[in-house]
Amino acid sequence: MTTLRITGGLFIDMGQQLKSGRWAHPPRARYECIPCQYVSPEVTGAEAVIRFVATIRADHYASSHTVTEGAQAA
Repeated sequence: MTTLRITGGLFIDMGQQLKSGRWAHPPRARYECIPCQYVSPEVTGAEAVIRFVATIRADHYASSHTVTEGAQAA
C-alpha cells in the first residue's frame, strides 16, 4: 500500500469578471511548500496566474529541493 502525503498547496482564486470584460476582482494564486515552509509571493492577473500555475511546482522543487548528500559526503 502506498502512503500518500501532501507536500504543498496551490491556492487559486479565479476572480470575478464583469460582463464588460473588466475584472471586479482579478484572478490570483500562491504556492506553499510544507517541507521547507516556502510561501510564494501572490501573483495577480489572468495571464500571470496561468503562467504561475503551469510552472511553480517544478520551478520551486528544482531550485529548493536539490539532492546534496553526495556533495556533503565528499
